[in-house]
Amino acid sequence: MTAERSMTGPGLKLCHGDHAIRLKWHKLRHASQVPAHDRESLAQGLAAGALMEVDLQLTADDHWVCLHDATLDAETTGTGPVAAALRKAIERLRQRDQAGAPLTTPPLFLDELLDRLSHHANGARLQLDLKLDGRSIEGLARARFGAAVAPQAARVDIGAHDWQAVVELASLAPGSSAGFDPFELIANPDAPRLADRAAAEAFARAMLAAAPDAKMLYLYHGLISEAAGLGVDLVGIAHGRGREVDCWTVDPGLDGLEPLIRHLFAVGCDQLTTNAPLALEAWWQRCS
Repeated sequence: MTAERSMTGPGLKLCHGDHAIRLKWHKLRHASQVPAHDRESLAQGLAAGALMEVDLQLTADDHWVCLHDATLDAETTGTGPVAAALRKAIERLRQRDQAGAPLTTPPLFLDELLDRLSHHANGARLQLDLKLDGRSIEGLARARFGAAVAPQAARVDIGAHDWQAVVELASLAPGSSAGFDPFELIANPDAPRLADRAAAEAFARAMLAAAPDAKMLYLYHGLISEAAGLGVDLVGIAHGRGREVDCWTVDPGLDGLEPLIRHLFAVGCDQLTTNAPLALEAWWQRCS
């Protein structure tokens, strides 16, 4: 499991007492102003031995590309659905920065990402966040995923809202770690609320039942806090069933940040997703 890896570089963990919470670099970012899936930030994370996350979409010809949205518009100079574009066409596009200005670099593909990971024999690790929106995973997509991921499977976590897709792809990379995000189990994900203790307990049961073999549960920070306020410890419940917990997405400036972090330490949270790992680490060092 990821808890065993060495964490000694900058932006890798928050520490309090004898417990460390791993920091996961959201969309490869070491800082909030960095573009999504940025190669320079990837290089920095690989050198530091960081735990990093990318989003994955499938192209029309079944290649895996690191993009969050189902459309090309936000992160690239292209337009339209990712699923309707061929790899060669996407390779001719350029990434965009946070303000929307074009960069000089093309979008990052999974095969390049895993090849770069293979050249760093340190604690660097990747989480692949599947953004398939129900799209089936056909033969070529399966073959390409296995070819890219299997050689580095022991350093790869696979996660999504779609547990069956996670199981399917994890089977193509034996040794990878499977995780589940139960956010969509909430009745209204656009305004997540746990009405009362009974609702929080029901959510805890559902998150465990939906992904019985998950090694990691990816829990939205607001749900952890709401449940705790109702007397339900989602992290502790997950730990009681042998699951680790990643709390997402937590950045400097978040309302109630310090009480949240102190609660995460109190319940032994394993991992935290952030867009600003260096800044978050520096902030916590000032607080603690």
